[in-house]
Amino acid sequence: MEKLSRQRAMPVTNTNDGIVATRFLWFAGGVGLLLGGGGLGGLYGCSSYAEVAALARIVYHENGLERLTLALTPDRLNWLRGVLLAAAGLGLLVLWRMLAGSPLSSVWRELRFGVGRLRRWYSRLPRTSVLLAAGVLAGLLAVRTWYLFTYPLSTDEVGSYDYFVRQGPLAITGFYPIPNNHIGYNLLAWPLVHLGLSPRLVMRLPTLLLGTFGSVVSVVLLARLIGLRAAVLVNGLVSGAPLWVYYATAGRGYFLQLCLLQAGFFATIELLRPFSRYRHVAWLAFISSSILGFYLIPTYAYPLAGLGLGAAVGLAAQRRWQEFGQLVLAGGIITGIAALLYSPVVAISGWSLLTGNRYVMTRTPGQFWPSYRPVLYELAEVLFGLPVRYSGPAWLAGALLGGLAGCRWRAPGPRRTAALLAWVQLALPLLLMALQRVYAPARVLLYLTFFGYLVAALLVGRLPRWRRVVGRVRWLLVVGAVAGIGGSRVYLDQGHIRALQRETQQFQQAYHWLLSHRPNTSSPARVWMFAPLHELFFFHYLRQDQSSQLLLHTSREKSPGTGYDFVVLFATAKKTVGLPPTYRPVYHDALVTIYAPLLRPAVTQRQPAHSQTQVLTATPVEHAP
Repeated sequence: MEKLSRQRAMPVTNTNDGIVATRFLWFAGGVGLLLGGGGLGGLYGCSSYAEVAALARIVYHENGLERLTLALTPDRLNWLRGVLLAAAGLGLLVLWRMLAGSPLSSVWRELRFGVGRLRRWYSRLPRTSVLLAAGVLAGLLAVRTWYLFTYPLSTDEVGSYDYFVRQGPLAITGFYPIPNNHIGYNLLAWPLVHLGLSPRLVMRLPTLLLGTFGSVVSVVLLARLIGLRAAVLVNGLVSGAPLWVYYATAGRGYFLQLCLLQAGFFATIELLRPFSRYRHVAWLAFISSSILGFYLIPTYAYPLAGLGLGAAVGLAAQRRWQEFGQLVLAGGIITGIAALLYSPVVAISGWSLLTGNRYVMTRTPGQFWPSYRPVLYELAEVLFGLPVRYSGPAWLAGALLGGLAGCRWRAPGPRRTAALLAWVQLALPLLLMALQRVYAPARVLLYLTFFGYLVAALLVGRLPRWRRVVGRVRWLLVVGAVAGIGGSRVYLDQGHIRALQRETQQFQQAYHWLLSHRPNTSSPARVWMFAPLHELFFFHYLRQDQSSQLLLHTSREKSPGTGYDFVVLFATAKKTVGLPPTYRPVYHDALVTIYAPLLRPAVTQRQPAHSQTQVLTATPVEHAP
């Protein structure tokens, strides 16, 4: 009898179903090769060598205004075209071989079944719960919209817009002078340029629209797993976390990457079910979300490693070796298509620029280990808003071990699978950073906020006292927690936002002052600059105005001589630059001083009287979190 019980508990995999699933994976890979290779092959096949080589004329800012020396040669471009067209041809061949089995019929069948179940689940929900959940989501949307219009464009957004989005698909897909080119997101933003929208809307509308849709889908899928109240609480707390308040609006792709990661997370949970009704949909979601996440930002490798590790261990523990092989095949498809999508970068800009992130340095053991623990505490404080930096050396180990124990405490099923997968996502970055000896920036680990709150919600849901709380009281606690934490975060950000607005105002005032005080209105003024933020924003304003009234030169070119009409220096730069004695200050604010030659007629500052005090007392701050 015991033997019979064990046999019943073990998953039974139909060999024919496994063959169908494997064929479907090949079909999905063929679609990816055809779309990626065909789309990029058409773009570069229709572009001449001169048009691609013209990317070397794009001026970008990194320690001054620069141009990139491309790795492009005629042979490399021909190689790129050949690879892209070969990939498209291979994808077409795979589709032709796999279409005989009607691979999409199973997907449509699973989707229809899933939609039907969602409708029945929704119809059983109390109307009050639905209205409260919708109200919380509407409040989050209102906050994100408010941030869209009040938070000034960051330096990263300005750079993405000027160097990539505004330049078009060739620059977006192949020009990679700095890691700021988040290719997938910039491609989403590019069509909006042709609608005549402002840079702010061009860069942020994709996040607002697609991110809001992703939030709704996340709440629905999470509600099916842990309940509607807990799903609203988790997503609300994530949206109120210190960095997510900004990145849920900013045009950088991190929030869309979180949405794709959530899709891959729920797909992995479904794949680990012994008898899943949505296996083909889950494979499709896992593969497509992973490829798109990679193309949005390459740092998707961190969370994808967690999903892959969790899926591999789970399938191996259940002895589902055929599906383990399918996971390996899916990993190969994801890797191959991602490499194909980034092949224009390798051919045009060079492999070293794609893989060598100059802002994340590998450290020696002597540099890394002494500060590893304090860095982890600081990351926890930044990601969750918790004052844990000085809470003792055992905090991190206790949290991880306690989380693992709590996950094991749950009864077997999808919730326990979700808890264990979330715990893996929390723990794996610690190991990866140690192996690489790098301090991953907080924005790379933003997804940890979601998984941290998810683990907490799953553990609290098992507490007997929480189960005895009346449903209406739970809703009051959920809405109060989301509104209180989110509202306090918005309130605390007010000073930072006002400082950024003042800083942006000073950029604009100094720029317009230069335009209005040109010594010769019939020719552009020559301006030498040693003020990094002003260099970036002045160049942006010139492009927006489509103006050639200023010729900007930076410290990258040569030291200031007597041939410039103006010299723009940030507050402490005068001694280090060695300004010639023939220049005197003609404009000053809290950020920069502008100098002009003594031989020129005296000029006066043309600033509104009401803004003088504000400009002189503004405090310089970093322009983005």
